[in-house]
Amino acid sequence: MTSAQNIVKCVNRAGLDVVDIILQPLASSEAVLGQEERDLGVVMVDLGGGTTDLAIFLDGSIRHSAVLPIGGQNLTKDLAFVLHTSQTEAEKIKTQYGVARTELLTGHQIIEVPSVGDRPARTFSRRAIAEILEPRVEEMFELVRREIARAGYEGILGAGVVITGGTSLLEGMPDAAEKVLNLPARRGIPSGVGGLRETVGHPSHSTGVGLLLHARRHVGELETAGLRNGGPWAKMRGWTKWVSEVF
Repeated sequence: MTSAQNIVKCVNRAGLDVVDIILQPLASSEAVLGQEERDLGVVMVDLGGGTTDLAIFLDGSIRHSAVLPIGGQNLTKDLAFVLHTSQTEAEKIKTQYGVARTELLTGHQIIEVPSVGDRPARTFSRRAIAEILEPRVEEMFELVRREIARAGYEGILGAGVVITGGTSLLEGMPDAAEKVLNLPARRGIPSGVGGLRETVGHPSHSTGVGLLLHARRHVGELETAGLRNGGPWAKMRGWTKWVSEVF
C-alpha cells in the first residue's frame, strides 16, 4: 500500500491524476496474450530486472499471480562476479553475447572482457559466458514451475507459457523455459499499438503498453469510477477488505 501511494504521489507531483491502479503482470498480459491463450490456460512470465512476475489465466480469467525475487540483475551480477568486471560491462556482455542454453551455441567465439581498475582485459569464450548464465536461468524457471505447482495449475495450461520483459530477450530463453517447465513457450511482443510500433514493440515495454491498452479499453468506466469513488484508493480499500474477508 505504501509503495503504491508513493507512486501515485510522484505522478500527482508531475501534474497528472491517477484514476486506476492495475497489477503489473495483469497489465503486461493486456499487451502480449491472446484471448484463445487465456481461455485454454496460460502462464505469462514477465522477466524484469529485479523480479519475475507471473500471472496464470484459465477459462478467460486470471486465476493466480505471484512475484518472485529473481530477475535479470541476478544474471548480470553473476557475470560481473565470475568475469571480474563491472556490472555495466557485464550487462553489455549479457545483452550482446549471452545465451540461456549452451547447447544452442555453435563455433568458438572469443570475447574480450574489460577488467576493473587498471588491470588488463581478459578473454573468455562465448560458451564460458553461457555456462555462467544457464544455471541461473534454470533457477528462475524452476521457481516459476514450483509456483505453478503450488497454485495447483500444473498439467492444465494448454497454451503453455508466454515470456516477456527485457530479460526475455536473452537468446535461447524460450528454449530454456520449455526445458524446465515442460510447456510450449513463446516470447511475448506487445501488440495493439501503432505509430511508434518500432519503439514500443519490445518485450521490455510490455507493462507500459499494457497500461495504455487497459486505459483505452476501460476509459469510460475508469473516469467515472475515479470521479465518483475517490480515485484508485477506493478500489484498493475494496480489494483489501475483500482479501481480509476471504482469508
